[in-house]
Amino acid sequence: MRRFFLLAFILLLFSRQATAGIDVRVKGLGPDERDNAYAKLSILEFAKRTDADKGDYDQADVERLFRQGEREIQEALRPYGWYNVIVTPRLSGAKPDWIVEYQVNAGPLTAISMIDIELTGEGAEDTTLTRLKTRTWPLKLGERIKHEDYEALKTRIVTTAYGLGLLDAKLTRRELRIDVPNNSADVLLTLDTGRRYYFGDVTIEQDGAVLLRDAFLRNYLTFATGEPYDPAKVLSTQFAFSDLDYFQTVDIDSKKEETGPDTARIPIAISTTERAPRSYRFGLGFGTDTGPRASIGADFRRLNTRGHKLRTDLRVSQRISTAIAEYRIPVGVLPSDSVSITTQALTQDFSDVKETLYRLGGSYNRRGKRWQRRIYLEYTFDEYTIRDSPQRTSKLLVPGVSFDHTEGDDPIFPKRGWYAFFDVHGGSTALLSDTNFLQGTIKLRGLLELQRRLQLRVRADQGATYVGSFDNLPPSQRFFAGGDGSVRGYAFQSLGPRDENNRTIGGRYLTTASAELDWFFLREYGLAAFVDAGGADDTPLIDLSVGAGLGIRYRAPFGAFALDLAHPFDAGQSPVRLHLGVQVGL
Repeated sequence: MRRFFLLAFILLLFSRQATAGIDVRVKGLGPDERDNAYAKLSILEFAKRTDADKGDYDQADVERLFRQGEREIQEALRPYGWYNVIVTPRLSGAKPDWIVEYQVNAGPLTAISMIDIELTGEGAEDTTLTRLKTRTWPLKLGERIKHEDYEALKTRIVTTAYGLGLLDAKLTRRELRIDVPNNSADVLLTLDTGRRYYFGDVTIEQDGAVLLRDAFLRNYLTFATGEPYDPAKVLSTQFAFSDLDYFQTVDIDSKKEETGPDTARIPIAISTTERAPRSYRFGLGFGTDTGPRASIGADFRRLNTRGHKLRTDLRVSQRISTAIAEYRIPVGVLPSDSVSITTQALTQDFSDVKETLYRLGGSYNRRGKRWQRRIYLEYTFDEYTIRDSPQRTSKLLVPGVSFDHTEGDDPIFPKRGWYAFFDVHGGSTALLSDTNFLQGTIKLRGLLELQRRLQLRVRADQGATYVGSFDNLPPSQRFFAGGDGSVRGYAFQSLGPRDENNRTIGGRYLTTASAELDWFFLREYGLAAFVDAGGADDTPLIDLSVGAGLGIRYRAPFGAFALDLAHPFDAGQSPVRLHLGVQVGL
C-alpha cells in the first residue's frame, strides 16, 4: 500500500495532466518551484476551462499560450531567487491531444549582497531594534534571496516594534533591488518608530452575585501600569482571565484614542460576564476494568470573593468506587497555581485483593515554563484483605513531588503529541507510617501521525519501590499490571507476584509498554492493531506477559470509544478477552 502511494506521488511530481486534450510537463525544478510554475501557467487554466465547458480546442490559442508559458515560468521562479532562468519549450502532438513540455534550467542563484536597515524616531536607539540590524533572520548575506523571507523580515521588524510600545511604527523605505546580470540582491529598509506608548490605568468590570476582589484579579495581569505597551501581553492577560474559569466572556479594550500629545499612556478596560457559579456532571457507562459505572459531580466555581473553588465527584462501579472532594485556593500569578485540600474514600475489589482506603491530603500546585509541579503531603488509612487471609490495616504519612507535561495539537483528538509524568513519594516509621518506603513512577505517552488518518500510539510505564517491610505496604502502594490501560488480554491488575497460595499480592517493580496503530478509514470510524507487554515483580528484571489484538474505534464528541479483542500469550489464560473503554487525548 505504501509503495502504491509513493509511486502515485512521484508521478504527480513529474507530470501534470490537466485534461485528456493537453498534457503539460515541467521538468528540472524542485517541488516548491515546480508547483508555483504549474500554478502560473495559463495553458493549464485554458485546458481546464475548455474541458469544463466541453468546448473545442483552438490550435492558435494552444500555440499562443504555449509560447506564453516560457515567460510565465520565468516569473514564477523569481520569488525563489532565480532571475536568470532558461526555459526550453517543446510542443508535440496534434489536435485534440498535445504534449506541452518545458525543460527548465534555473541558472545561477541570486545571492544577498547587502542588508541595510535604518531606524528613525523615538525608538531608534532601542537595543532590541538595533539588534535587528545584525540579526536579520531569515535573511542572510551570501544566501539565495527568497521573497517570502524578505516579507517575513519586514513583518518581524514591525511586530518587534509593536511589542516595544511603538504602535505607530511603519516602514518608510521597503526596497528589494535585484541586479539581474550580476545575480545579486540588496535589501534596503527604513523603520520610522514613531512615539512609544505605555500601559495606563486598568479598570476591571464584573457582573454576578459574588464579585471577586479587584486585588485578587489584578494578580493575573501580565503587564503593569507604566510598562511599554505590548499587544501580546494584552492577549496573554485575556487568556489568563479566561483560564481562571470564573468568566463566560472576557473583553479587553485598549483605549489608544484617549492618549494625546501630553500623555502616551493607554487606559485598559477589562469587562467580564460571569460563568455559572455552579455546574453539575452526570454519567453512565461500562468499562472492562470497572464494570457498569455511574458518576455524579459538582463544581462550585466561586465560593467567596477570593476565588476559592470546590470540586466534588462520586463514582460508583462494580469493582471500584470513590468519592473525592477538593477545595482549591488560588495562589500566585498563573491560573494553574493553587493550594488544594483533598479528601477521598475509595473501595476496590479486583483479582485477589479487596481494599478500602481513606485519604486526606494537601498539595501546592504550580506551573513552570513547561512543567506542572505538584508538592503534596497525604495521610492514608487503608483496610485490605488478600483472598482468604485476615484483614490488615495500614497507616501512611506520605510526602511527595510530581511533574507532568502534555503537548499536543488537540486536547481530545490529537494527531501528534506527547505526555510525561514523574512522581517520587515515600514514608517513614519515624513520621507516622507503618513502614519505611520510597517509590518512583514514570509514565510516558506519545502519538505520531504516520500519514493521513494513520496514527502510531505508544506508551510506557516504569515503577520501582524500596521498602523495609513489604508485608506492611498496602495494595494502593504496590504494583500490579493487566487491564485496559496496561496489558490487554489480561484481567485488571491480575499480573503480579503471587504468594504460596497462588494469590496475586502485587510487587515492588512495574514495567509496561504498548504500541498501537490506529487507522481511521472514515472520519468517525477506525480500526486498531496493538501489542502490549508488561508485568509486576519483586525484581527489576520482570518476566513480561504479552498480549496483542485488534480493535474498533468510534469518535464521539467526548473521545474515541474503543472496543478491543486481545489475545494473551501466557498459558492458562482465556484465548480472547474483550476490552471496552474511551480514549481522550494522549
